[in-house]
Amino acid sequence: MKTVSVTEFRGNIKKYLDIAESEKLVIHRSKGRSFVVVPLDEEDDNSLLSKEQKAAIDEALEDVAKGRVQSHQDVMDETKKRFPHLFNR
Repeated sequence: MKTVSVTEFRGNIKKYLDIAESEKLVIHRSKGRSFVVVPLDEEDDNSLLSKEQKAAIDEALEDVAKGRVQSHQDVMDETKKRFPHLFNR
């Protein structure tokens, strides 16, 4: 694992992204939090979702499978009722 400052990272982004291909890279901010840079593989896309987001997606997919859906127009009509200020532009 390699650690660099934000300034060093900013000045040599390509170099450090190449390093991050093979090992974890920690970017340290002197007056703040540190961050880890790791490659994002297509298989890891789901890891970006929180547990709550994954649960909401699973629930929505189950609703669709069981036919618990509404038409686009019904959703738009309800949205306009609840949030009319978004449509008065």
